[in-house]
Amino acid sequence: MMKIRTVRQKITATHLSRSALAFAGIGLVAIMAGGPAHADLRDDVTQCSAITEDASRLACFDAAATTAESERNAAAQSAAALLADEFRFDRSVMRAPLHLRVDVSGNFRLARDTTAGREVETIVRRITKAIGEVPGWNLSITVHGGQVTLSRGSPYTGDELLIQARAGMSRSGLPEARYTITRGAEAEPSLWDDGRVRSANEHIDIVITDLGGTAAR
Repeated sequence: MMKIRTVRQKITATHLSRSALAFAGIGLVAIMAGGPAHADLRDDVTQCSAITEDASRLACFDAAATTAESERNAAAQSAAALLADEFRFDRSVMRAPLHLRVDVSGNFRLARDTTAGREVETIVRRITKAIGEVPGWNLSITVHGGQVTLSRGSPYTGDELLIQARAGMSRSGLPEARYTITRGAEAEPSLWDDGRVRSANEHIDIVITDLGGTAAR
């Protein structure tokens, strides 16, 4: 796992395997849900639907689905390269940095009520800067508060991170239709080798989704 650091927090990027970029299981219903950029695909599907002979109609649908999948894979690869440049990932290791994890800590006394939100805002602005021209991507954001209360310090709760993530996204400039924010399970603590608690491990996951698809939901 490669890590990049901000001034106070750190972001870790989850490596997606090459196979993870294969959009298996995405049906024509999802593909057809596109906006104006996918008018050609919708036209193809309309034409396929008009074919009366079963084998020819299925072959037409298969060809349309293959084209759409290829376009989505190309968009994902393009986004991976652009994000690698923006966040200075090692391209030889990070084939698809499409999942960013923001490690935060409620133990910071100064600006505790705003720090996590500012991190989210900054990261999303950098994502937008890097892949703003790639069609159709959205963000799925999940917050994970600390599960344990340490003897010293005060980890962020899930509710606190949810409030801050919403505030950060509001300031980021990304339209609300382009992202979702949910509260996930409380995070398991990070441990030292001897089993002692190292940190509460509260964090925020930012996943880039729908590459090559539509921004509308």
